Amino acid sequence: MELLGKSKTFFLTVITILALSAFAMANTCTEAMFTVLTNPYLNPESEFHIDSSYFNEYGNKWTHKYIYEDGKIAQIQYDTKEEGEEIRIYPFYNDTNETVLKNKDIEYIVYKCQAQDTLCYQEKVYSDGEYKGIKTTKITPNYITEERIEEGTHWFTEYTLVKDSVKGKKYYDYNTDSVRTSQIFYIADSTDEFTCYQLGENGVKYYTLIYKPNEKGYSINIDHLDYHREFFFVNKDKTSSLRKTVKPAKIAPKARYFDLLGRYKFTK
Repeated sequence: MELLGKSKTFFLTVITILALSAFAMANTCTEAMFTVLTNPYLNPESEFHIDSSYFNEYGNKWTHKYIYEDGKIAQIQYDTKEEGEEIRIYPFYNDTNETVLKNKDIEYIVYKCQAQDTLCYQEKVYSDGEYKGIKTTKITPNYITEERIEEGTHWFTEYTLVKDSVKGKKYYDYNTDSVRTSQIFYIADSTDEFTCYQLGENGVKYYTLIYKPNEKGYSINIDHLDYHREFFFVNKDKTSSLRKTVKPAKIAPKARYFDLLGRYKFTK
């Protein structure tokens, strides 16, 4: 009985150590940042959807509000925060074809694609009815790829979630003899699971990222001097429904080169 008691104690000790080790390898901030990189308005199977985002970059401010219908993205409302400017609307049409286009401003067609057991989504973008390019996002629990083909230019990006970090690699002029690459990393703070850092391939720290839980979900906050971004995520059952149409307005030039998550857009 004594031997059995010691064996049981040893077993419980091993389980505790393994559990603590697994926790130590995880980092809430890097896992949340991995979600940000997945085009988080596309996946209706995700527990969380991006609800809104806020940008204040060197005095230029704008916000995005993500609107869903039946769990799928329906539109994004873009507010440049300029006096006299109204909200700009980006409509998304799901699982359809070009016959639904209004041929006015920027429009997207989104649909699932076949990629075996991998989640796969494609976005086609149109400007005044003219086809501009396609973006294909493939998602697994620990690996993401994003491929963009736009007017003869080809980009490919991959992100890998490894323990407490996210490793990213970007390919420019993909599938050509002149392909160029760059790397980016999101590294956990070893003492704070809510904090991580964005590093370049030379190891230089660019930004500090903070994970902030709240009653509806969480946000990811990025601050650096006069550069501020924050992405808000909520449980998908608490996201907005499309209730009204806001009159489109001209977009401010300062934000033309950013996509809906603050990255460079398809079109310029």
